[in-house]
Amino acid sequence: MLPEGEQKFREYIHNLKTNPLCQCPDLNREPFSKEFSSVISIDETRKFNSKQELAEYLQNCFTGADLKREGVLPQNGMWTWLAYIWFDQFAPITNPATPERDIKEDAKYICSSHYRDYYRHLVSGPYIIYSLHGADNSNIFLYSRVNEHNDFIEQFASRQFIISHKNIVEAIRRLYFDCQSGQPKRGAQSRTRRGNIRRFVSVIQQFELTYDIYTMSADGILNLLPPEFNGWKT
Repeated sequence: MLPEGEQKFREYIHNLKTNPLCQCPDLNREPFSKEFSSVISIDETRKFNSKQELAEYLQNCFTGADLKREGVLPQNGMWTWLAYIWFDQFAPITNPATPERDIKEDAKYICSSHYRDYYRHLVSGPYIIYSLHGADNSNIFLYSRVNEHNDFIEQFASRQFIISHKNIVEAIRRLYFDCQSGQPKRGAQSRTRRGNIRRFVSVIQQFELTYDIYTMSADGILNLLPPEFNGWKT
């Protein structure tokens, strides 16, 4: 998607907030879009049950087109276009009678390179996490529906010093994810329960001052955690 298309898409998103019946513009043509340099087969009608399913689908699409992770990450226009073609899933109708939609901030749909916004995008964010950590260790972040921005993404993916280190991410998954249910363990996102995810962030920041935390294995990190985390290790 070109800058003109991004602007039209942004205007459409804003108009939906006051006029849910406004028509979606056709942005699949110049001067709004142009063909990507590589040929990628994308199913515009594909429905996704979770962020993980979306990210895995894109990974397969890129692999099939012989595209590397580093080649697609900077393509903000492509990520914005993907949010555009699947917009009905990212901004679902909440009131069929109106029909009102669940419209979120622009950064969820318009892809930005800014470090404070990149992880918020509903398409590129899941792909970045999945392509870096694989299916097993990304599920703690990508278990939710495609239009939901869960607390694990907000607390961990927004912090480069955590999300970019595989050993820390593995420790997070082992602490807080229930593999049988495919959901986070109950209470992990609580603000009051001992050893919750916010407390984990705080402890890791303290460890940075006294330990070479980034060279430790996941086992080493888990063993270093204070007793308040013991209940999560089961």
